[in-house]
Amino acid sequence: MKLMQKSLFFLAFYVTLSSQIGLAQAQSLPNTKTWQISQKFKPRVDNKRNPATDGGATRGTSCLKNKKESLVPLTPANLVGLTVAKHPTFFWYQPNSTAKFLNFTILADGETENLYEGKLPIPNEAGIISFTLPEDAPQLEINRPYKWSVTVVCDPEDYSSNIEMDAWVQRIEPDVSLLQKLKKTNLRNLSTVYAEAGIWYEGVNAIAKQRCNEPNSLTVKLKWKQLLESVELKEIASKKLINFCPVNK
Repeated sequence: MKLMQKSLFFLAFYVTLSSQIGLAQAQSLPNTKTWQISQKFKPRVDNKRNPATDGGATRGTSCLKNKKESLVPLTPANLVGLTVAKHPTFFWYQPNSTAKFLNFTILADGETENLYEGKLPIPNEAGIISFTLPEDAPQLEINRPYKWSVTVVCDPEDYSSNIEMDAWVQRIEPDVSLLQKLKKTNLRNLSTVYAEAGIWYEGVNAIAKQRCNEPNSLTVKLKWKQLLESVELKEIASKKLINFCPVNK
């Protein structure tokens, strides 16, 4: 009888101890229901609106295979996107079309002569494509707005049939606080630092690089989705990156 009582005592003690350990482990784990990714774009207080009412506009559908689609710049709605780069990278959604090439131009506000103009190959599939202003092109001046435009050349001999899109960019000088944060961060958090500082072009560039490096990461996909949705680009948040990621040979 005494042996049975001792066995029951140790059994009860073991069950109680196991329950307490399990409870402590459960409490130490993050609550996945309340966990959220913070990747929303926060415009600066002094962020200018587009100098012209057509900023971000697209015109024409003549050679698009899907007439319901259009060129869409990856920029904040109705705002001049900020950059700290002399030669920034631009992103836009490119629908399928029968055109052979694109024209990219960038023009300083108030000028009549393009800062840069170049012909780009058109992708074979719809998706988000990018273009970096070449290093040998004139650099953007600080605190000056520029309008960048993409033209889908449907007919080289009939300009009226071409499809156009334009958006705005302005280079600013990074302040000391931003520079300090950038020195302390890594690629995984770079997009968040830029988004919170209101620097659009480097923010979307950084998270696009994450998509290239971690194509199967749910966290990266959610960050990309949240960033685009925060600037009213929900409809293209799921689109594929076409020419940005390096091709492994």
